[in-house]
Formats: sequence, C-alpha cells, structure tokens
Amino acid sequence: MQAIINGRLVLSDKVLDGCTLLFDKKIIGIVSRETIDREWRNGRCWQGKPLLLIDAGGAYVSPGFINLHIHGCAGADTMDAEEDTLAAMSGFLASTGVTAFLPTTMTYDFPAIHKALQQIRKCMTVMTRRREEKFAPAAAKNDKKELNESIEVSVLSKAKDTILQQEEGFSRQKASPVPLPGAKVLGAYLEGPFISCEYKGAQKEEDIVAADFSLIRDFSDVIKVVVFAPETLRQEPEQLKDFIGQCKAHHIVVSLGHSAAGYEEAVQAIKGGASHITHLCNAMTGLHHRSPGLFGAALDTDAICELIADNLHVHPAVQRIIYREKGAAGLELITDSMRACGLPEGVSELGGQTVYVKNGEARLADGTIAGSVVTMDRAMANFRRNTGASVPEVVRMVTENQAQELGLFEKIGSLCPGAAADITIFNEDFTILRTFVDGCEVYKNPDFQ
Repeated sequence: MQAIINGRLVLSDKVLDGCTLLFDKKIIGIVSRETIDREWRNGRCWQGKPLLLIDAGGAYVSPGFINLHIHGCAGADTMDAEEDTLAAMSGFLASTGVTAFLPTTMTYDFPAIHKALQQIRKCMTVMTRRREEKFAPAAAKNDKKELNESIEVSVLSKAKDTILQQEEGFSRQKASPVPLPGAKVLGAYLEGPFISCEYKGAQKEEDIVAADFSLIRDFSDVIKVVVFAPETLRQEPEQLKDFIGQCKAHHIVVSLGHSAAGYEEAVQAIKGGASHITHLCNAMTGLHHRSPGLFGAALDTDAICELIADNLHVHPAVQRIIYREKGAAGLELITDSMRACGLPEGVSELGGQTVYVKNGEARLADGTIAGSVVTMDRAMANFRRNTGASVPEVVRMVTENQAQELGLFEKIGSLCPGAAADITIFNEDFTILRTFVDGCEVYKNPDFQ
C-alpha cells in the first residue's frame, strides 16, 4: 500500500491541502496527514499492511490524464499497427502525465484500418462497461434483430447470458490484454473515413467513404468514438439516422468533424444523437454572423468539444471565447499529435503523406496543418495561461469529462475510492513529476527528486 503525502489533491471542484492519498491498485481514500503520521509511528502500516510514503513536495496530485484523440508520438503511429506501436506510445505518454488513451486511426483503405483496430483490440484494457449498461433496454431494441428477434425487452435480464455468448465484442475481450509499459489503451478513436472531401485536412481523399455502420460493425467492441460528416448523407436521411442509432446502441460516441455541414444541419445531427465535436475550429465550417456553421452549432448546443491548445490550431483569444461559452464541463483538451511528437524537428509522416515539422508546427508540403506535436501537459499549461482557468477546471478537461463520456467514470478519471489508481503528480507549470498506472509507478522525472 502507498500514500502520497505533502501533495495538493486536485478534486473536481477544488484543491485539497493537508491530506494524504492512500492507494494500492485502486484508490483507497483520502485521510488527514495526522492520521497517516500516527499510523506511521505505530508500525509504518495501514490497517496491518506495509505502507510506503511518497512525498509530493507540495506538487499537485490529480487523476491520471486521458488523451482521447492521439494518432502517434515518439516515432510511432496508430496506423503502423505493429506489435510495438502502442507500447512505444504508451511509454512516452506516461511521461506527459497521460495514463489512458484512445489510439486514433486515419482515413485509409479498410484493410489498413482493420489491421490497426485489431492491434488496438489486443492491447485494450479489460476495463469494460457493466453488462447492465451494455445491454440496457434501449440498446437491446436496436440490436433485437441482430441478436435474437424473439427476445423481448421485458425478459432481457433472463436472456443476458445467452446474448453475451452471441455478442462478438464481449467474447473477444475475454483474452488478456497485451501488457503496456505506461498508459493503458481504452479502445479506438476512428477519425475517417466517414468525412468530407472539402474539409479532409491532412487525410487522403481517395479513401473517404460515406458513413455506413456495417463497415465497422466487427469492431464495435473496440471503437469508442467515431467521426463523421453529416452532410455526406444529406440525400440519405434514413441512413444517417440508422448510423447514429447503431453507434449509440453499441456505446460508440458519435462526433461531428472534418465536415462542411452548416449550422442547421449540424444542430439536427446533434439532436439526432451526435454528442461530440472533433477538434473544434479545425476542419469545419467556421462562425460567420449570417452563417454560424458547425462551429456555431458546437457553441450553441450541449455537445462536448475537443480543443487542441497548442496555440497554432486555435488562437489563444478564441480559446478564451470558447472557454467562456462552453465552460470546463463542455471541453476536452486533446493533442491530436502525430508520430513526430517527442522527436526532434525534421521530416516525418502522417497517413502516408510527408510532414515537415518546424518551429513546433507539423505541416504538409502545401502548408496544411498535419496534426500537432504538442503533449498533454504543455496543452494544459497553454490553456490555463490563455484562459485563466483554475487547476481543477483544467484537470477536469483531461480526466472526468473523458471518463464520463466513455461511461468509465466509476473506474478512471477521479481520486474517488474504488477508482483505478491512475495518478499524475505535477508542479505549478504542469511539468510532470511522477505518473502511476493501476498503482504502479510508470514514470519519474529524473530532474526532480
């Protein structure tokens, strides 16, 4: 058992001083420093178990950060789909305070996408939704034909075991995940190929296709977020409705992004079940006083919005406007980083395209921004500096919001008893000092003792 002392514990709405965080593989609880000192003097134990004290030295202690949208780092990219790809990303991410992430795919041919998803499946944590959530009546109605047309919602609870055997995703997750050296893999973020050619950004146009759930059905257990451009199904309203409905039935977050959708079209998709916006401001219709665009729809609804706070993708002044409008509860900081993140500047690659990294910017030959090279800790520092947001607010934007959206808040994203002991210790400028995953230290900053 371990205890972090002399730390400033970051809770969802405040910073708690003068207390100690107790944990082993999971968070045990928060107790007073006096209580720990008394137990330490009486045998260096806590309730009969040996106790290891970790001195935070006055630094912040928070839940481990969750990077919802990241293509690569440390020379590795999700689309490499090699055995060591996610291990390389996992190890590097721990040094940036990240304890869990969604490896993000790109627009490619489906064999390549499926290969990447298969590799993600191998590394996924066994942390999955409760069966009661996965087979709630709403989901069962949508899947009734697929699973068993004779099953009625009223008797669903009696048929759960049968359904579980039929549900492909559940049986696939019985296998133990491939061990990783740092941050854990929660699933996949599918960015493309269901996007707009007009707002494709740094993605290959020849592989873009219309959204069709049948193309991703076999990986519904892996995909946690899917991006699509609603206007691409403008002539197929029933297909659009079916796509969003199928995703929701399989607990996949539907995100609007890389889209030419106007304000009304975007709002309609959000009312229909899309609840997330991919890298707000980038690769979408902008805000105009007579045509609010997808950007306007994001601000005018309850959709959760991603933000790349590297000060290149979104100007600091716009970050302040977004923060004032959406608040900490409506924003998720992401990196959207590519393989060059964490490496020296020079020539790199993204989605089969050459990328040039210079002065902290990653661009294609034509100048198109190609993801970022920012790390989560630097994005957090930037955002706080730009907006004046409090430390608890900034931490919420990389922990609780993501965990809530993925349906995992009871397990990650907080310092509540019973949650996984995914913990990050950082100083005032968000320099990462130590990182713990499931109670094990996976990173210690060599410059700080």
